[in-house]
Amino acid sequence: MNAIKQAITAASPLAHSVLRATITDLLCEYELRHVFRNEGRQAIEAVYSFPMPLDAAFIGMDATLAGETLSAQVLPAQQASCDYDHAISEGHSAVLLEQLHPGLLCVNLGNLKPGESGEIVLHFAAALNVADGVARFSLPLVHRPRYGRSALDEVAQPRNDFAVEHPLDAEIRVRGLLAARPVQCATHGVRFAQDAGELVLHIAHALLDRDLVLNFDLGAESLSQARWIVDGDGSLGIVSFTVPQIDSNEAEVCDICLLLDCSGSMQGDAIVQSRAALQAVTDALREQDRIQVIRFGSSTNALFRRPLQATARVKEALRDLKDTVNANLGGTEMDAALQKALAALDGNAPRKVIILVTDGAVNAHEIELARNMAIRKGVRVFVVAVGSSAGVDALTPLALSTQATLERAVPAEPIDAGVMRQLRRARSQPVNLDIAWTGTPVQRVTSGVVYPGDALTLVARFADQYPITASVRLAETDRKLEFAFDELQSLAAWRAWAGQRLYLHTGDQTSERETLALRYGLITPETKAVLVKQRAEADKIDGLPTVTPVAHMVPAGMVVASPRMAYVAASVDTQVSKDYLDIPMFMRRQTDDDEPVARRSLFKRQPKSPPALKLVVKTALAQALLHLFAHCENDSFTLDDLLARIDSQWHKAVREYGKYHGLERFDRARAAVRLLSLLEDGVTIEIDDDDEAQLAIYNTRF
Repeated sequence: MNAIKQAITAASPLAHSVLRATITDLLCEYELRHVFRNEGRQAIEAVYSFPMPLDAAFIGMDATLAGETLSAQVLPAQQASCDYDHAISEGHSAVLLEQLHPGLLCVNLGNLKPGESGEIVLHFAAALNVADGVARFSLPLVHRPRYGRSALDEVAQPRNDFAVEHPLDAEIRVRGLLAARPVQCATHGVRFAQDAGELVLHIAHALLDRDLVLNFDLGAESLSQARWIVDGDGSLGIVSFTVPQIDSNEAEVCDICLLLDCSGSMQGDAIVQSRAALQAVTDALREQDRIQVIRFGSSTNALFRRPLQATARVKEALRDLKDTVNANLGGTEMDAALQKALAALDGNAPRKVIILVTDGAVNAHEIELARNMAIRKGVRVFVVAVGSSAGVDALTPLALSTQATLERAVPAEPIDAGVMRQLRRARSQPVNLDIAWTGTPVQRVTSGVVYPGDALTLVARFADQYPITASVRLAETDRKLEFAFDELQSLAAWRAWAGQRLYLHTGDQTSERETLALRYGLITPETKAVLVKQRAEADKIDGLPTVTPVAHMVPAGMVVASPRMAYVAASVDTQVSKDYLDIPMFMRRQTDDDEPVARRSLFKRQPKSPPALKLVVKTALAQALLHLFAHCENDSFTLDDLLARIDSQWHKAVREYGKYHGLERFDRARAAVRLLSLLEDGVTIEIDDDDEAQLAIYNTRF
């Protein structure tokens, strides 16, 4: 094992990383400085795939290679790739930055000579998210494993290796609106300092094994700001404000399905936080609500047979059942889980919602059927995306198309906070806005679906630089907000971020999207960034370099499933690990040291077939078992207790059935399990919600 670890560590060309970030009001401008070093004997092409915020805007890339610092150009994708490939084939060094899919970029550093170091500095801008009086900055720095086969090229696919360590130092400066606000870092140990009115946060001796999350407490302060930005010969108007709370009908019934990802990739902190989310939702339920909880992975498992009214006994059962939420269901069959949740919400409640908690990577077409079904049924699908590998590129459209929202969370922070914000939104409706700009915007966008208590951002692009104003009327309250733009500013970060917003809300016409991406220098499917270091003739590299992917660290708090899995994770190719966890746990071949405890049957296996009963007898038997289970104070029963509650004409058949299934003497648990068996066999009897909740507890135990 040590030999494997040493080989992997030596092969990793990423030597060190530094994060420098500046938060000004509600925009963060940050740079990631990565130092690559070739400690091998041949020239290499380092390939590093890394996550980023979905709405982050690229500002620029610099690289220092062989003592020369160069800046990248953003070009059409094909041209940039050709320039890079040509430079490498000619023996020069080059850097290429491209988007693999939304939220995932890849940097290629080609022709790094043996013993040589190269430094790449990436500049981005990302907005803070504001909801319920908290401004949140979240920067993904590690890629959680995605179990299943990837559509990416083998060298670009992010991999995780428990033997790799990537050091990180970070400094975050906070200016303006948030500089004096209380701040909490949910992910790292932070040293705070003040410097000329700025709040400075230092993170030293950290690792690239977790995302960075900062939460600023805004208190009762109402957010409102407007910026007017130079955009070539034109200008950009940007408005941000908090949507006020609106009185709603608190008595209105809400049907809720909490859909929890229990696939293998949720191991560790993520699944612990999911249990906490279930506890938080349980505590917040009102008695008129109805609740269902579904666990999913390669299969789906509903805690209840139907949604139940949130009585005191049902909430007690949910608290009892939260420990059954485990990351033991293999892969992530999200479409089937969504369809099961939609089927459970077939009632007539005016507000039907699904709250989906997942770290799953899913393609949009894989959940298209469920998305269309949710739209048709009027079910809103609120999403809490856990970790940097969650497929937000597919989950965001799912949420928005159903008039819901997506929240992001890292496993190290309380997932229940995001779930509770989504529950708060679920109890209300999206806000309707009337927005008016002076002049004629060339293009304008909003933040999409927005709820009371959330922050709303408006962006408009103008062909000129004449003074502008904006007015926003909230239809539900008739309240009107007016914004004036006093000073035209030249701010590259704000311009890039606004351009990214405009790009994300542009139609599917490739030419239009490419024009916007080139105008604002964005990294998109249509564009890439490239720079070339021209080497002198004597310094050129002969032949093609060895492609060397950079493995990610295993995310902090993500545990390895077994000793077998730890050994597999130590190999360079971890695809076996991914495929292994895609298989449901009960189907996996186990090693001696991780053999699961077998589920013990309450009933002995009989040598002959069970006696057949007519449906009318099964129904009478089920009603009798329910009475003993739910309404008798005793915990121990006999077959005579059962027969006393059944018509005498069926006694012979029931007696034979009872002897076969060990009901001469039985307890409450055996009564529950036998009743559930009859219900699964097609018997239908009336069971109230409190009794259903108690049956669910016995069902999960046995």
